[in-house]
Amino acid sequence: MRIKAVVHNTNIRGCEPRKNQKGEPYLLVRFEDETGAPHELVDKDMDRQQYYVRGTDMDLVIDIDQGRQFTTIRIIDAQEIK
Repeated sequence: MRIKAVVHNTNIRGCEPRKNQKGEPYLLVRFEDETGAPHELVDKDMDRQQYYVRGTDMDLVIDIDQGRQFTTIRIIDAQEIK
């Protein structure tokens, strides 16, 4: 099962570029939700790194892919709240 959802009103706390075991780059994005709870998600689009600035409020579009053995959640789009 695959679901697309939006996480509204997140506050970006930072991001860190990393590489997976195959050497492919990705961003580990840290943010807080509306309640202030901290979370981390993966974004494979390295071009969005410039938008993940600490203190920025954003809506994050996520892809949830539920397989038989595990569930993958990743950011597929991000929009700054102005």
